Amino acid sequence: MNACLLFLCMQLGGPQGPQPDRLFGEDKLKHFFVSFMATSLAASGARAAGLDHDASLYVGAGAGAALGIRKELMDRRTPGATASFFDLAWDAAGIASATVLLAQTR
Repeated sequence: MNACLLFLCMQLGGPQGPQPDRLFGEDKLKHFFVSFMATSLAASGARAAGLDHDASLYVGAGAGAALGIRKELMDRRTPGATASFFDLAWDAAGIASATVLLAQTR
């Protein structure tokens, strides 16, 4: 009985090794919203600096993409962190959502 209890406790001890990359999760929502906000803020700043509507959208999308790609490159170089294609996909979704929303404004 004690051996079974010890085995059960060891199995409930937490994650062992690297976790699989999932399409959905808290981390992915963070990627979406950070990319959305970076795109929005950069486009708004470019518009306030005097760029026209279309040029400010390009600046915003470029800034959001640069931020997401930089984060994944840093994850590749950091021991224990994992670079993820799904993270980049969620970054792209945030950038696209912000760009579509900003394209509707004047």
